[in-house]
Amino acid sequence: MKPHPPPATADVGHAPPAAPDMVPEGTADPIPAGLGRRNEPVDCAIIGGGPAGLSAAVYLGRMRRSTLVFDDRAGRSLWSQVNRNYLGFPDGVEAAELRRLGRRQAARYGTGFYDGCVNRITREDGLFRVRVGPSDSSGDGAGTDRNVELERAEGEELGETEVQRRREFWAATIILALGVTDEFPDFLGRDECVGRSLFWCIICDGYEAIDRRVVVVGHDEEAVSTALQLRQFSNTITLVAGRVGFSVPAARLADLAAADIESFAYPVTDYPNEEGCLSAIRLADRAHTLLPLDLIFAIVPKHPNTGLAQRLKVKLDANGYIAADSEQKTNVPGVYAAGDATRLHSHQISSAVHEGGMAAAAANYYLYGDLQKPH
Repeated sequence: MKPHPPPATADVGHAPPAAPDMVPEGTADPIPAGLGRRNEPVDCAIIGGGPAGLSAAVYLGRMRRSTLVFDDRAGRSLWSQVNRNYLGFPDGVEAAELRRLGRRQAARYGTGFYDGCVNRITREDGLFRVRVGPSDSSGDGAGTDRNVELERAEGEELGETEVQRRREFWAATIILALGVTDEFPDFLGRDECVGRSLFWCIICDGYEAIDRRVVVVGHDEEAVSTALQLRQFSNTITLVAGRVGFSVPAARLADLAAADIESFAYPVTDYPNEEGCLSAIRLADRAHTLLPLDLIFAIVPKHPNTGLAQRLKVKLDANGYIAADSEQKTNVPGVYAAGDATRLHSHQISSAVHEGGMAAAAANYYLYGDLQKPH
């Protein structure tokens, strides 16, 4: 099976492909090496290899569209959290494992993978010019070393190309699956704790707090409301500002006290942990109070990774997220967006997968010729 159709005609767009060859199950038919040049653009360049981007790649591959996925392994899905909300996995599935499964699934339909950082996208003569450089090797990205290395090893099996110098590719459409960056507390052993004993989403992991000692770290209204919502799961909830003072009215602190939630208006000086398990936090009060715990929910700033979208003149909302419609279209024709970078709330793997599929469907329709569209 060839994953890319013949060149477009003036009226029909991509002509129907020839009958596929028999390909053993699980064997990828890779995109030809030359595809992605200006005179032979790829159908879609997907920026981001998390659940949204991989979902888009699977959908497009099954529509016989050629796709390249560019990812620098700095996304949330390479932490160690286990997703227990995703339908079809009764025992849960690690986000990183779901990502590896998605890469194999997309490769089956011919997706090509590049380990690199997209620095700029411009539109020229109806196509998109995608400039890619090496991934940042500073170690400041998301994910554990183990998950990154497992994916890198699998990438070799899938024929992934590591971008070692500046390169450029050409595409007919773009899907931005750029994700967000979380400002988690910085402490020794943190990366192993994220998704195991350090969480950020009550919808994803509140259930794991049942009858556990939970500390919420945060100073604002979101932290207060999260602590009160966690009372649905546990009677042992504590709120720690993580700085000097709270930025909420005194009445909200009274609401915490009424719910038997103790609050401490101090920074945190230490997060004792071992093998991904946090055991306590130490406060910067005079007594250097040590609070035993089982889990932490950190209410931290979330920054959508939308600098690339801004440079492409994609419209953002008031909070800096990509403004996409219900079909994941942006204001730039041929550019679509999916996943956490498109919204302030509901950062769920299930919604990212859905949005990736919707973006792929819209991009596929954009690629049809005039005769293939309703008149």
